[in-house]
Amino acid sequence: MASDPSWPPASGLGTKLVPRESVILPIYGSTTISAPAAQVWRLLIDTSSYESWCSFCPKVTIHSQPPSAPNDSELRLDTHFTFHVVMDSKKPTSYTKTQLRVTDISTPNEPSTYIPKDELESDPAWTEDLSRVYRIAWTTEGGFVARGLRSERFHEVIDRGEDSCEVRTWECQGGSLAHAVKWTYKKTLQQKFGEWCADLKKAAEEKHSSSQ
Repeated sequence: MASDPSWPPASGLGTKLVPRESVILPIYGSTTISAPAAQVWRLLIDTSSYESWCSFCPKVTIHSQPPSAPNDSELRLDTHFTFHVVMDSKKPTSYTKTQLRVTDISTPNEPSTYIPKDELESDPAWTEDLSRVYRIAWTTEGGFVARGLRSERFHEVIDRGEDSCEVRTWECQGGSLAHAVKWTYKKTLQQKFGEWCADLKKAAEEKHSSSQ
């Protein structure tokens, strides 16, 4: 099954914190995965697994978890963390550190209201039916923000039936620094989002196959 050809929508992409009209740099990727959505979701939120599958971000440091949550490697609403990203695949141990905070988590069992219902219904960037989508978002914090960058990245893992799902991920950047990021890194970041999806697909399908 191929990814939905209507996504990303012709009207463009936006997020809660970086609405469409203020987006300077949109980056996105999508893929279909022959594995259950719940299994793909577990890989995505368990940062201890990233070293084994994510070539773009093989290291994640969790700085703090929300009150009463276990101090572990799982991404939760309001987790503060750092991605150690590899911008140059020829230098796999040279990291760019990006401070982040989880802004939204929605699952079929616990749907969130972070994106208002009327926006879900009117904006084709989102999956409207929350009963079949796992969604997480995070925003940039720290030094990049101080230098004038606003960004938010979303992931949707959409249940497409037994042992099948579609993954969509997109980041929208705005603010003064986004112009420099667009000029310098747009092509690289778009490539890295594609690699992220391909890596997640490979890891999820191998894990699902081994469990059969």
